[in-house]
Amino acid sequence: MPYPRAQHDAPHTKIFLLAFGMAGLAGHVNSAMLLAFGLPVSQMTGMASHMSEGMARVDFPIVLTAGLILLGFIGGATLSGLVIGRRQFPESPPYAWALALEMLLLLIAAVLALAGRDVASLTSAAFACGLQNALVASYRGLLIRTTHVTGIATDIGAYLARFLRRQVWSWHGWLLLVLLSGYIGGVLAQPLGTAGHRRQSAAARGSCGSGLPDRACLSAASGALDAQRLMTTKASA
Repeated sequence: MPYPRAQHDAPHTKIFLLAFGMAGLAGHVNSAMLLAFGLPVSQMTGMASHMSEGMARVDFPIVLTAGLILLGFIGGATLSGLVIGRRQFPESPPYAWALALEMLLLLIAAVLALAGRDVASLTSAAFACGLQNALVASYRGLLIRTTHVTGIATDIGAYLARFLRRQVWSWHGWLLLVLLSGYIGGVLAQPLGTAGHRRQSAAARGSCGSGLPDRACLSAASGALDAQRLMTTKASA
């Protein structure tokens, strides 16, 4: 594929910050869905493979779930194209509306997950990821992908090859590294947050400082109270 030539007019810092934030959001959402349901919502290559596996096993629920996630992603990208069109990023108000819609879709996905609507939650999250991925298809000739890493890694490899041939490392390469870092950071935030929540929950439920679960702690406390009452009764007698 053709890669843009190095340009000296690097984009504004806000472009790098926005790229980092969007990639981090996609990584976080994808990681959350993987931990909750075991299925990705931003990587359609894996989802297509999952659907093919379901077809081979004649497993209709798997095919239906994977198909809905895939269609949700495509639907989000289609909606993004209808809202954004050929407008220049990020100098158009429709981008704000598209981002607000993405947040609404993610909120709906969270509510559906809490309600036990697993397939609907996955589909809504995939719709949001498709919408986001199509928001910025390219920037100054550089293809931008904010919801998956395969293309980013490929482009980084191509720019590394150019750099090894003693060509200038342009802002394109830095932007790709920012996207990769953002996605990885978003993925790391999910399990770390989950682990922290579990530790806090365990500490809150507690163990009366003994390392016992809450029920065991209550049983131990009740037993100690009964023993104290028995000793008091004997002493009175």
